[in-house]
Amino acid sequence: MKHNLLSLLFLVLLFIYPHFALSSDKEVMSLSISDCIDLALRNNRNIDSAYLDRILQRYNLKVAEDKFIPKPYISIEKNFKAAKDESYTYTITRLAGITITEALPTGANINLSGNYSDINPKDKPFSQNTSAGITFSQPLLKGLGIDLNNASIKTAEINEKINVLSLKSKLIDMVISVISAYRAYFQSIKQLEISRLSVENSKKLVEINKELIAAGRMAKIEIVQTEADIATREVSLIATENSVDAARLALIKLLEIGRHVKINPTEQITINEDMVLNAKELKETAFKNRIDFLTSNLNLEIAKMNLGQAKNNMLPDLSLTGGYRHNRTFISDESYSPSQSENWDAGIKFTVPLKDLTLKQGYLNAKINFKKTETGISQLKENIEIEVEDSIRTAEMKLRQVKLAKQANKLSRQKLDIENEKLKAGRSSNFQILTYQNDLVTSQNNELNAIIDYLNSITNLHKTTGTTLEGWGIKIAERYLDEKSLE
Repeated sequence: MKHNLLSLLFLVLLFIYPHFALSSDKEVMSLSISDCIDLALRNNRNIDSAYLDRILQRYNLKVAEDKFIPKPYISIEKNFKAAKDESYTYTITRLAGITITEALPTGANINLSGNYSDINPKDKPFSQNTSAGITFSQPLLKGLGIDLNNASIKTAEINEKINVLSLKSKLIDMVISVISAYRAYFQSIKQLEISRLSVENSKKLVEINKELIAAGRMAKIEIVQTEADIATREVSLIATENSVDAARLALIKLLEIGRHVKINPTEQITINEDMVLNAKELKETAFKNRIDFLTSNLNLEIAKMNLGQAKNNMLPDLSLTGGYRHNRTFISDESYSPSQSENWDAGIKFTVPLKDLTLKQGYLNAKINFKKTETGISQLKENIEIEVEDSIRTAEMKLRQVKLAKQANKLSRQKLDIENEKLKAGRSSNFQILTYQNDLVTSQNNELNAIIDYLNSITNLHKTTGTTLEGWGIKIAERYLDEKSLE
């Protein structure tokens, strides 16, 4: 009766506090591969750091796009100067100014400025001065061109695309790492099950041996061989248990959850034995999705714009300049009236660099970089085609291995069952049974390893074609929208 009451109390506590049952042991989490991927992308600090980088990257784009927006600068100053001589004197000076600069897509620069100042000395007339003006400069050779002056914005936009691709690459690497770690953990658990089953089978064989010895149908000494086999398998079992915990910790490290958490894999490891891989379609998919290929093409666009910039820099500097300024000065002396002045200017400036080898150097660097980027893309395209073909070949070969391993495992099991029946009839030996048991363990592990290898080859094929994230339904979302997210 007491035992029943304690059991009832335990069930009540378990219902109210589900974690109560875990307090004395490791917390258990039942997770599929998708669950683990979600945890890693949410918890992993390397991924979080990559998302933090996006704040500065987006701000860099914002700065570049601000190139043609007028930029005002305001300055205010107040000075107090005192001198002690025959009489104490002081002067108060106040200054204020505003400057607005604007760059135009044609390469022109406009500068608007306004200034105010007053000087107020002790016991003397004070003075005021105001001025306003505009200056203008338009290049006619070097620095001329809308495309040329928009190149920095275009480059920033391309770099933003590259940054997004870089984040995508980090996510792909993390997803693949989690998948590999999950499967390695699942594989070690299954290997542990196979190892435990082999120990149980050996123990059952000992019981059969004892029955045969008792019936006088087997020599007593032959049981030693079976007991030695049990000892060997138990040693292997301990090593396998250690492998399971090592694989668990490796997965937990990626997920960044408590190191004492025990993970229960819920993923159903299945394969599609009828899958057909089309090399032509997969190559086209790779060219549309591969991060390195897309990034290389974007870098080619940047290299092309840099080449145009370097070529333009070699031109003479021919610029049209102009300006206007209005000044007004007032002194508080009644005998002095305000004075005003206006100034206009216009001109043309022509500058030719002589013996400046750095301009040609910059052009050569840009041209060589453009050529190397072109060559790199051509080579990368060939490599992608080879990698896709190799991934397909590997996947198809792994699938054939799975089919053969399944057949071998089935035959090994049948062979052992037949031999066990023969042993009971006294027409076999322990040595033969143990040999067939070892064959079964080997075939079971071979089938398990073949399945995991095949699944990993498919994962590698998705990576080769750049479809890892799409295959798992993962979309990139900005985790930190702006600098306020850092607060």
